[in-house]
Amino acid sequence: MAPRRRTVLAAVSTATASAAAGCFELLANDSNDESDAKTATDVANAFVDDLAKQRFERASERFVERERGKYGAPARLERLWMGFTAVAGAFDGIEGTSKTTRNGVVVIDATLTFENGAHTCRIVVDDSQRLLNCGIADQYDRPSYVDPSGFTERDLRLEVDGCSLEGTVTTPANGTGSGGGAPGVVLVHDSGPSTRDTAQGGTKLFVDLAEGLATRGVATLRYDKRVPACEVEAGSYTLDRVTVDDALVAVEKLRGIEGVDADGIVVAGHGLGGTAAPRIATRDGNLAGIAGLAAPARPYHELTLEQLEHKVSVGSHEWGDLANVYEQWTAEIDRIRDDEYESSDVLLGKPGAFWESLAAYDHLQTARDVDVPLRLVQGKRDFQVTVADDLQRWRTELEGRSKTTVETYDGLNHLFMPVEGPSVEFAYAVRNNVAERVVDDLAGWIGEL
Repeated sequence: MAPRRRTVLAAVSTATASAAAGCFELLANDSNDESDAKTATDVANAFVDDLAKQRFERASERFVERERGKYGAPARLERLWMGFTAVAGAFDGIEGTSKTTRNGVVVIDATLTFENGAHTCRIVVDDSQRLLNCGIADQYDRPSYVDPSGFTERDLRLEVDGCSLEGTVTTPANGTGSGGGAPGVVLVHDSGPSTRDTAQGGTKLFVDLAEGLATRGVATLRYDKRVPACEVEAGSYTLDRVTVDDALVAVEKLRGIEGVDADGIVVAGHGLGGTAAPRIATRDGNLAGIAGLAAPARPYHELTLEQLEHKVSVGSHEWGDLANVYEQWTAEIDRIRDDEYESSDVLLGKPGAFWESLAAYDHLQTARDVDVPLRLVQGKRDFQVTVADDLQRWRTELEGRSKTTVETYDGLNHLFMPVEGPSVEFAYAVRNNVAERVVDDLAGWIGEL
């Protein structure tokens, strides 16, 4: 098998497994005697001992055979442990464990201590003391830079075409601005299904931004994305339908909120939401500014494949059982490149109508043409959208454009949260928060518009 093929195979498997990220506990002593592991807790302890000591093949053998390929592949376990250490640093030990029985299996939650703090891991063990799954079970914590007394929050609904979306508006407690109320920001999601909080295990990107900005005098509106909140037919699954149209409704909603400056509304889009921001600004016509938070500049299908290739390059173990998936992904990308698909075809997990709409949208030219302040923000440890491949392209294409500012941040990943060492997708589920400097800078830029 060619090296590139092996790379993509492992990366695709990482993407499939990333929804269940996590691991578990450590034995007090290092015993190789499997007779010592007689209880579910003992099995969990031995399993994490293997992970902490980089014995990923041995850890994999503890899984029941039917789940080994999906949840217990050595490559997945390696990257899962890397997710913990990327956020938390070196592993120290076990603070405590709890055990419950659910539907005939034992679920063990363990608090693992690391150099930078404690995190909760979960392991599921069957009645034969074989592992079924393991996952990060962290709970979200509000960052220290948020002052809960500094803002008020209420839920609302956005009535959009053929759908009703739940949202939350967060406003400064004492208001701000010069007579017209507080400036406001509509937060627009990245690609894929998402809720208003963008919750992933122990992280909530949009909650950090909303409460952090409101603490600093900026109102925000966040809302559940149309997917998965409402059903969208494949033929109408376009960038406008799933992103732009609903963002425009949210902008109008925020303009009507008491205490918000209707002339001071900004759209801040994360990932693909940032790519869409110039289009939102063009269609609205009255935004005070737009911000691209890790906004891709490359064609989205090319970006997707390169993301997958990175996910395996950070580890030493490969998944070798996805040759058919590799063939499917490469073939589908070729079809996108060659414009050989129908609107209802599903390519890279999205209908052809989506790819048609992206092909028809020149985000770089739209950004050049729209006459609003534009801020591009990028973390240097982001493997999904990168400084070298995306931010540099934005800079080149927008050279000479007025009202454009760019900021990069050392040590921050795609969620603008601090990580150490290689950046991995599993880290998104480990309890963490948006870096305070990102919130401060964004609030400061908005305040100057």
